Amino acid sequence: MTTRIARLILGMLLACSAAAETQQPSAGKLVVEPYSFRTFDGKEVPAELGKLWVRENRSSSSDRVIQLTFVRLPGTAERPGAPIVFLAGGPGVPGIGMGRVPVYFRLFQQLRSVADVILLDQRGLGMSSPALDCPATPIPADVFANSANWLSVVTAKSRSCAEEWRAKGVDVAAYTNDASADDLNDLRQALGAERISLIGHSYGTLLAQAAVRRHGKHLDRVVFAATEGPDNLVALPSVWDALIRKLSYFASEDPSVNQLVPDMEALFRRVLEKLDRKPLTLTITDPRSKTPVDITAGPIGLQWLLRHGMTDGRNYARLPALLYTIDQGDPTLLTRLITPLYYDMQGRSPMANAVDCSIGWSTARMAAANKEATGALFSIVNLQRTAEICKAVGVNLHDPSSKPRLFSRVPALFVSGTLDANTPPFQAEEVRYGFPDSTHLIVENGGHETLPSADVQAVVVDFFKGVNVRGREVSFARPDYITVEEAKAPPPQRR
Repeated sequence: MTTRIARLILGMLLACSAAAETQQPSAGKLVVEPYSFRTFDGKEVPAELGKLWVRENRSSSSDRVIQLTFVRLPGTAERPGAPIVFLAGGPGVPGIGMGRVPVYFRLFQQLRSVADVILLDQRGLGMSSPALDCPATPIPADVFANSANWLSVVTAKSRSCAEEWRAKGVDVAAYTNDASADDLNDLRQALGAERISLIGHSYGTLLAQAAVRRHGKHLDRVVFAATEGPDNLVALPSVWDALIRKLSYFASEDPSVNQLVPDMEALFRRVLEKLDRKPLTLTITDPRSKTPVDITAGPIGLQWLLRHGMTDGRNYARLPALLYTIDQGDPTLLTRLITPLYYDMQGRSPMANAVDCSIGWSTARMAAANKEATGALFSIVNLQRTAEICKAVGVNLHDPSSKPRLFSRVPALFVSGTLDANTPPFQAEEVRYGFPDSTHLIVENGGHETLPSADVQAVVVDFFKGVNVRGREVSFARPDYITVEEAKAPPPQRR
């Protein structure tokens, strides 16, 4: 009797052990459950939360898996098309988070009339696991004093964060653009879809290009919004300076600011020279402790603020006021705008650096950019593009010029804005050259963010419906510059 009981217990233990082993996630495992998706303005819709396990490093013998998380907004069409996967920018912006932004949610709701919409948090970020974030740690108060200080801080924080994750067993070097493209194909297979469609914004267009190159036969349609070319990660200072000249011309014709700022380009140059001669001491408030902190801001402080903020065209409106107040010795507006930038730098994820280095840049492109940087207003536009940062995160710097030009028969829609220095329309044309079945919607006076526009969204939805959108036009008004008083007014409080 005792022996029989012992055998029974042993059998139960072995069964439990086997069950536990089968419950361990393996590559390809997909779990989908009901989910209430809530936007930032309080709208709530029934959706599905999906978790997919994929190999962390497909070129390694390691069988370590990581989890991709996505939200599926089910399609409403009687005969839905290929699932549409949204690829957010950055790298480092969660797709699920972008879906909660009301103007983007409006686009995704419309796309549901075509097919399921998949909001994906790419590997290493957002609700996917692991999310390669590191806790915020203090940074020197003189980080914005000069370029050398800025670069030293960014390199050191990138290295320490990457080392922290490697110590936890994470293969940071596996968080690359190509790996994310292969994730998309694994997602397609897990969903049981013959093809998927993609809508990429900014960095998301580089991920979409990698997916076209590696898995093009499984793609139905692709939208490239704010297109980064294969060797465009290194920006051209002349393009950014040209944007300032455009905005300066518009300001000279705007009666709300042209009396105070008749030549905004000259004002910008004068302010940089002043900051170079005598950096400003700004008293900012720590958002956590609510205590005052004095930081130093030289030219790099203003240049990086604009490099960071001018990817959003809504910030153009206050540019004349910002430059004017600094020139007049009033640091109020600069202080308010640079505060969140300073504290955002306290946290650093190696994921974005790993992806950027895996995309890389050619020696010729960097040489051309460095040549243009001499005397440029945006001389520091490529400050973060260094081999040292790539070495710090442990990712080999790639040369994209080693790959052949991309060619694909996949139907494609390119969307660009004429006031976008980050991804100007001619970059999109360079990529579009290899897409014979494509069209290019160039939004007059559009910035880096054109997808929130209802008119642009209508074109995107029609494209996914298979409607011929060639010849469609969308135009925005010129930047509506605001006065110094309006710019300095406290921002409205969120409820």
